[in-house]
Amino acid sequence: MIQFFRKTRQKLLQESRFTKYLLYAIGEIVLVVIGILIALQINNYSESQKERKQEKILLANLSNDVGLDILQIENNTTLSRERLSRLDSLVQLLKAPDSLDVTSFVRQSYEFVFDQYFKSNSGIFDEAVSSGKMSYVKNESLRQRIFNYYRNAKDTYTDGTTRQITDEFITPLLVEHVYLNQEGLAMLGMKVADIAMLDKLDAHLLSKNREYWKMVLLKFGGNQEQIIRWDGIKRRAQALKKNIDEELEQLN
Repeated sequence: MIQFFRKTRQKLLQESRFTKYLLYAIGEIVLVVIGILIALQINNYSESQKERKQEKILLANLSNDVGLDILQIENNTTLSRERLSRLDSLVQLLKAPDSLDVTSFVRQSYEFVFDQYFKSNSGIFDEAVSSGKMSYVKNESLRQRIFNYYRNAKDTYTDGTTRQITDEFITPLLVEHVYLNQEGLAMLGMKVADIAMLDKLDAHLLSKNREYWKMVLLKFGGNQEQIIRWDGIKRRAQALKKNIDEELEQLN
């Protein structure tokens, strides 16, 4: 093809047909420009297709991570409510202190030191932010909702407060008023009752102990506050997952 254009150009010059040659040269330039534009268009289309493919992969992974957040919250909520129910049944036993099985009561009280904590599955999001891949999400509104969700979900002040209360208040109170006695030491496998000279747990006194009930209040209040916050995160996660899945349907 190039050889053909070259021969034609030479022929026109030899025949001194300058006007025709000029028009022909312009035509050649136009063809070259059109060819370049077509090549650029094809390249841009190819790059666009690659980005759309990356966008779909990113959104699918984000949808999966948000789904895992939902499952984690549901699991945490179930476990926390079950634990609070067991602890409620436990403290109700103090209504009849004379018939209380002290050893069993002490053993079951250990659940006061357990809590559930939510940690968002943000690995895909964090990597996408650090690598600049969040720009693949062309729907600006959706991209902003994703950022807002993780900003809120990673703000774990409630869980942090609950952990601090358990470590700094509930555990010391539990040790002082439930475990620092013969039954508490025996539960830990320690045969030092005759050495420590500790009294047995007095259920009557415990039922009137303000420090013990302060511990109960802190436990139930902290866990219920967690459940409320988790529910808010779950609702936002469900809404975001729906938005992401709808966007994926349109891209596909």
